[in-house]
Amino acid sequence: MKAISFSSIADTDTYLNKNKGSNKGYVLFSSVTNVIELSTRVSDNVVLCSSAGEYTSSGYADGVISGFEYDYSNGEIVEIKYPPIKSVQDLKKAYNNVKNNKNSYMLLLCDGLSNMEETILSTFYFMEPTFKIIGGSAGDNLQFKETFIFIGSKRVRNVAIFMDSKRRISIMKENIYTKTGKTLLVTDADVINRTVKTFNYKPAATEYANALGINERDLPKYFMNNPLGKAYEDDIFIASPMKVNNDKSITFYCELMANTYVHVLKSEDPITVLRKTVQSAPFKPSFVFSINCILRSLKFIEENTWKDFDKEFLRFCSNTAGFISYGEQYYKYHSNQTMVMLLED
Repeated sequence: MKAISFSSIADTDTYLNKNKGSNKGYVLFSSVTNVIELSTRVSDNVVLCSSAGEYTSSGYADGVISGFEYDYSNGEIVEIKYPPIKSVQDLKKAYNNVKNNKNSYMLLLCDGLSNMEETILSTFYFMEPTFKIIGGSAGDNLQFKETFIFIGSKRVRNVAIFMDSKRRISIMKENIYTKTGKTLLVTDADVINRTVKTFNYKPAATEYANALGINERDLPKYFMNNPLGKAYEDDIFIASPMKVNNDKSITFYCELMANTYVHVLKSEDPITVLRKTVQSAPFKPSFVFSINCILRSLKFIEENTWKDFDKEFLRFCSNTAGFISYGEQYYKYHSNQTMVMLLED
């Protein structure tokens, strides 16, 4: 696959028109305004997704048009309708077409504001746990009003692209957070609204603050550096708190289930973690597609980390594309404050 990026809609138009009839498919990410405008100009071989920032072969950017091109005959685009179960037969058919290829995978793009990621992932009950799924939730540059995904000119809620790759593929996940050794028991939760009412049978905000040893009124200041983590086997999936509500409940960006333990996390040096990540890659990739969470990006902006991150990351692979998301999907899990990557040999 080939990373592509453009500074304007006109440049994008020129490139796509020049390559008409070339059996290429395209997945592009940009601002809401750009994505809406592009949807009036592109064909069905183009998937568009609004973002909260972009990643290019020059590094992190905001407001450009970034993405990649692929062999269109190797990809099958499936709209995921609402509710997702309506699309299960189409998803099964596309999955069955690629499931015997160990290098096949699915790129999943979700509406970033409808809180449906876990419901969508549960719709993939028929897929083997080892089938590679990598995805991100569409953004709208922190407006939190409306996100947009298009297949050509058709607006859709969510989309899955099944790739029958002819090259070796691997997916990876990076957390820049580690356990503090402290845990909280979720004792009352509204799963549908992603809200935890109590930890350890006490108001959620009170117990969260106690675990951090801070004043309760200061708790939101610690959300970025001390999110919570859900443990699955030997892995941690981050659950980012969104806000403290008037009743001291806490709303999160992903589901937390009652009667489960969560880990209080702390941040590590992101560049040190990145070096370990690339060193653990199973091969030196010729192409990388990366998805970084908006909260991770905001932390990098606040701490002036993106420049150093880009230097290390592009040394790993310069043919790279990606976007800043409102949540990440890795296999059948949804998480926050994470980077997920697709590597192509």
